[in-house]
Amino acid sequence: MSRLEDNVRRAAYSYVCHVTASQLDLSFDDVWVAICPAKPKPKAPDWPVSVSRDLLAGMRTDNEFVDALCKKYEIE
Repeated sequence: MSRLEDNVRRAAYSYVCHVTASQLDLSFDDVWVAICPAKPKPKAPDWPVSVSRDLLAGMRTDNEFVDALCKKYEIE
């Protein structure tokens, strides 16, 4: 996997955790540990959840991994 692909996946995981944490009324940190326990935890995004949701919508149109991740965690 290229460094760019790795960065895209890490961003996607971060946005998914941000959206999922909001939907479940949990902390970003708790959701990150549940979804990505082996990966170093980033800072939670400091923008509204709607921005993360919009970023994922744009990313998933061109990326099968991001699309599958969104489907897995039921993010429309």
